[in-house]
Amino acid sequence: MKSLGNISFLTYGCKVNQFDTDRIASSLSYKFNIIDDAESSDFCIVNTCTVTNKADNHILSDIRKLKKNNPKCKILVTGCMAQTNPEYLEKISEVDYIVDNANKYLIPKVLTEPVIKKKIISNIFDINKFNDFTIDKREKRSRAFLSIQDGCDFRCTFCIIPFARGKSRSMETSSVIDKINEFSNLGYNEVVLSGIHLSSYGNDIDSNLLELLKLIETYCQITNIRLSSIDPADTSKELIDFFSNSKKICPSFHISLQSGSSEILKSMKRRYRLEKFNDILDLIKNNNDSSCIGTDVIAGFPGETEYLFNKSYEYLECAQLDYFHVFPYSDRRGTKASSRKDKVDNDLKKERSKALRGLSEKKKMKFYKRFIGKKLTGISEKNSHARTRNYIDVNIKNNPNIKNGEVVELVIDKVEDGRAFGIYV
Repeated sequence: MKSLGNISFLTYGCKVNQFDTDRIASSLSYKFNIIDDAESSDFCIVNTCTVTNKADNHILSDIRKLKKNNPKCKILVTGCMAQTNPEYLEKISEVDYIVDNANKYLIPKVLTEPVIKKKIISNIFDINKFNDFTIDKREKRSRAFLSIQDGCDFRCTFCIIPFARGKSRSMETSSVIDKINEFSNLGYNEVVLSGIHLSSYGNDIDSNLLELLKLIETYCQITNIRLSSIDPADTSKELIDFFSNSKKICPSFHISLQSGSSEILKSMKRRYRLEKFNDILDLIKNNNDSSCIGTDVIAGFPGETEYLFNKSYEYLECAQLDYFHVFPYSDRRGTKASSRKDKVDNDLKKERSKALRGLSEKKKMKFYKRFIGKKLTGISEKNSHARTRNYIDVNIKNNPNIKNGEVVELVIDKVEDGRAFGIYV
């Protein structure tokens, strides 16, 4: 459709969403002009997240602001909100088109039709195979993101994502290997493997994550492989031992906990106990104490009394964790937790979230300070930053014409005001 003119994107949420946007943009770039500034564009594709109410409200606020500042811009909403709540989006006057996750990859084709349909919605659970793709150019990023798995077969009581993403589906192992090598040929030195439930990789294709990583270790030339997030329920001693001996796997691991209370974990229908989570942390740190381990924590889950919150806080304080992402509990329509009557007051959720974020910051700074004066390897990023293999974000004070994405050596010489500072060596 030639009249579309300049196309922009607004992307929210996880690394998988960012990857999806890059993939759609790459397909569109051959026929349309892709620009960064949404307020100067003729058509904007909004790739949504719906993990919390806060995410929904933020996205809708941005859509309204965009339409107000650029009333001629046509807005297409896709992603998880479009999949789980298209009826609500239809009522938003600023939204011109809706394409759900099930049809997201058809957007390039949809936009070449003489007339764009107002709404394209279908059942995400009808999709049984991973939607593969080709790589043909390098994006403007310091590292490559590769989504190798989609969907989730589990039903944690707070989570809407399985209904937004459908059944677990995996990219064929041979395709993963080929794409990592393609990224390497394009000049990337690090690839981040991502998925909605990455630990489920291979369950549908008679493989598993460990088998894939062993193949990557043998057949890929890339310097660094980073994992986006793994589930403690599926993290075995064999997998951890492989991490420790690998020359490619970065020693930074995001292992989703959600609560430091056994009672709350049970209410959430998480598939592990704190004892297993402890064992995982101990194994990783005992094998390589330079490893960085982060997690996700929900504050104010229904039924979280003051006593249970304090138990969770004390557990997190003592655990060998180096940071957490903290989320106040948010009702998601259709989840079991949303129907519970023992909800925690919003102000109390904010108070608990603040306390947990403060604890996370203390732990992160303690981790950063351990590496003052030590030579570390990382990847250079824009705005004079570098990210070490063990996930320390370093503000670089000298910048000798190093391009984004190069493998660099650096020394951290100072940690203050929540930041690490260093120099290339």
